[in-house]
Amino acid sequence: MRKLLFLVLLTVVHSAFAQILSYDNSFASNGKYTVTGSNNYYENRIIQNSDNSIYFTYAKDNPSLGGSECVVSKLNANGTVDTSFGNNGETIINNYFSAVQSELKKQTDGKILVMCFYSNGSAIVRLLPNGLLDTTFGINGIAKIDNIGTDYNSVGYGFYLQNNKIIVYGQATSDPGPYIHYKSIYRLNSNGSIDTTFGNNGSFNTPGNFIFLDNQSNITSFISNQNNTNIYPYGALEKYNNNGQPLTGFGNNGVLAFTSNPGAVGSTFMDSNNNIVCSNINNEIFRIKPNGDHDTTFVFDSNSFPFNIMALAAITEKNGNYYISGLTGSLGETFFISKITSTGAIDPIFNYYSETTGTVDFIGEMIINDNSIIATKGVNKILKFMLNTSTLSVSNEVKTNTSSIEFENPVKQNLVFSTKKK
Repeated sequence: MRKLLFLVLLTVVHSAFAQILSYDNSFASNGKYTVTGSNNYYENRIIQNSDNSIYFTYAKDNPSLGGSECVVSKLNANGTVDTSFGNNGETIINNYFSAVQSELKKQTDGKILVMCFYSNGSAIVRLLPNGLLDTTFGINGIAKIDNIGTDYNSVGYGFYLQNNKIIVYGQATSDPGPYIHYKSIYRLNSNGSIDTTFGNNGSFNTPGNFIFLDNQSNITSFISNQNNTNIYPYGALEKYNNNGQPLTGFGNNGVLAFTSNPGAVGSTFMDSNNNIVCSNINNEIFRIKPNGDHDTTFVFDSNSFPFNIMALAAITEKNGNYYISGLTGSLGETFFISKITSTGAIDPIFNYYSETTGTVDFIGEMIINDNSIIATKGVNKILKFMLNTSTLSVSNEVKTNTSSIEFENPVKQNLVFSTKKK
């Protein structure tokens, strides 16, 4: 007796999706807004509101000062200037300028904070959402700090919001140099006055090149090896609690010296898990864990295009992935935006977007939304890209193949398998 057993093989073709980056033609002029009046030296800073409107900064020349003044402006969601903001769309912070680009953040109550500079130091300016100075802050809306400025790379400065207070840092004006450089870190109260309960009567110094505020409002100072080589030959991490005192449970009384050279670090970013993501001049991207260890689970291939010929500009994070911008091409004439996963691999769906413009202009700050990316380019462009989800296959399709096995019952010798499937 023979029996026949039929095997039904179901092949399901699944829909696959890809993210395609393209300009949002409904924004400004074909996805590109050009800042008018910018002096073409200092980059823009951007923040986005829940209604998709955008605040941004730029520097505007003032011939009577022989320099430029800091300006804050606002775009509607469609990329047109919001003329109801400030004075016909802009607020000029008179007599306060930037030797570099200003810094920009927004409080939870909608008020806007700007960091800019003057001849003897730095200033935090607070604006109301309509662009007028908030006269309840500092003196007529401006809180001055005489003791901090920018470093020689024009990057070692900035500020963070620590609940209702403000952490401000910059190059110490008492910097002894040339091989020892310090950042001074201050904390301001919500009214702009210096908080004397912080650090040592309101401030403290650290030899760090990059300053971060972590998820617990503690302060991390990342010391790379290009400076302070007589203090930490390979660099170090210093950690302070939220009141500016050494975090004694970390390392040796708050300091962990590195035992290997991370290379000349040019760009850093602290992610949502308090990891520090770094890039160096060797085109390497690596990650330092909160305990100071090199994260061996993060493996980045610097030989993969477009990273093999490039200079990195910015790193930011969204949903555990990192978005990276930079330049490639023999002369840096092509900018790119790429996405790498939490393990350091290039995301196979997003991969990278590149555009040859013929100019050496970095993509600077990036705001990553679920369906769009808003970015600054060079010194006078704000771009908006769409993350388009497109279906690679038209539909799910079920195919049926019939196979059979013939066998003797009971099996004595012969087992015959036959199928129409190749």
